[in-house]
Amino acid sequence: MTIHPMRLAALILMAGVALSYYRFFLPYSGDLMATWLAGHFLKIGRPDQVYPPLTDFFIMHPPSEWRAYMAATHDYEGPMFPFIYPPLWAKIAELMSGLSFWKIAVVALALNAILLMATILLAFRASRSALHPAIYAGIALFLLHATHIGTIALNENQPQIFVSFLLVLAIERTRAGFPIAAGLALAIAASIKLYPAIFALFWLFGRERRALLSFVLFGAGLAMTSVLWAGWPLHAEFLDQMQLISRTVLVTGLSFSFDASIAQIFLRDELQWIPSLEPPTELVPDPGWYAMSKSIIWRTLSGLALVSVIMMLCIAFRRASADMQASLLWPLALTVVALLSPISWVYYYIPAACFAPVLIEKLGRRLGGAFIVLGFGPMLLPFLRYYWAMSESPDWPPYLYQIVSVTSLTIVALGFVFACFRGQENAQASAGA
Repeated sequence: MTIHPMRLAALILMAGVALSYYRFFLPYSGDLMATWLAGHFLKIGRPDQVYPPLTDFFIMHPPSEWRAYMAATHDYEGPMFPFIYPPLWAKIAELMSGLSFWKIAVVALALNAILLMATILLAFRASRSALHPAIYAGIALFLLHATHIGTIALNENQPQIFVSFLLVLAIERTRAGFPIAAGLALAIAASIKLYPAIFALFWLFGRERRALLSFVLFGAGLAMTSVLWAGWPLHAEFLDQMQLISRTVLVTGLSFSFDASIAQIFLRDELQWIPSLEPPTELVPDPGWYAMSKSIIWRTLSGLALVSVIMMLCIAFRRASADMQASLLWPLALTVVALLSPISWVYYYIPAACFAPVLIEKLGRRLGGAFIVLGFGPMLLPFLRYYWAMSESPDWPPYLYQIVSVTSLTIVALGFVFACFRGQENAQASAGA
């Protein structure tokens, strides 16, 4: 008896949900903890403890009372990160702050495991890939679980899983002819992490006016709700945090951006060590990371680079077919914008991993497979020990893994670019015939 291809793919994705839950139960959930703590301190009337104090540059330390509170109430002294999301989500977290954090974390892991596998399915539907659905699902599942792209997101219960799901949902709904739902999805994503708002430009240039209008209306509604519910002072603090982040280079093993690589390679002497404040352990005897302030020239050049790339993508969207937009240009845009952003984390590349199997279809097994292997192979978890060992030497950058990963993801982006050119050539050849 043969199994229907989509049913087989569904079984693989269901196994992916089970694998995710099995591997990360109980989740570490450092990022989810930040949102929960922001809601808790709002509930007890301490809005001054929602966002961290302003410093010369973003150092990723939480507000002053968080650590003492978690130590006293939860006997927790591990890593802790600040809340850097819009106030709307602190208010939503306030509604759940009376619930046990660890119970919330377990439920969140189940939801995130489902959302992560659903993102693979949405990418397959959006691209309308001709690959066997089970092969597509298997490749994407492997890329997420064999690298830090999916594993860190699950272990942290990172909101970026939901954001990635919403971004790919926006692409899939646009392709399916449901622009209002697409605009709503992108608006919610932008209400969590602001950068998804950039992608509305592609609807403008791609003549998806209904999706764009939906995004504008729903986005304005969410913004108004946030301001009216949380008040302007908290939003002013949030905007100050965004400005601080924009002028900061944060260098960790998992901050995958060009800025962090440039700082490691060319400005290592200017990087400042930032201790993470939690007690040292045998595994991590000196926890912390590096950071530095970006010069005005650096900020200007990186901003110009981002704007230039976005404009080139906008022009490409205007000229491209619906298939090229959904299967190649959107994943290219999601990958390149993350690489060029001031601070991007490993899990920002979830969409890249979910769309990566498209390269096999567009470029053939050998060439497409080569881009996937060269793009994601160096990031595989078994290689990490070698990168960490090499980074212990002063002759190597402190986070070699970060530089390797940025290089690898650049190769993935180039794969999408090459597939776009190949698609244009094929379209011109078909038109000429």
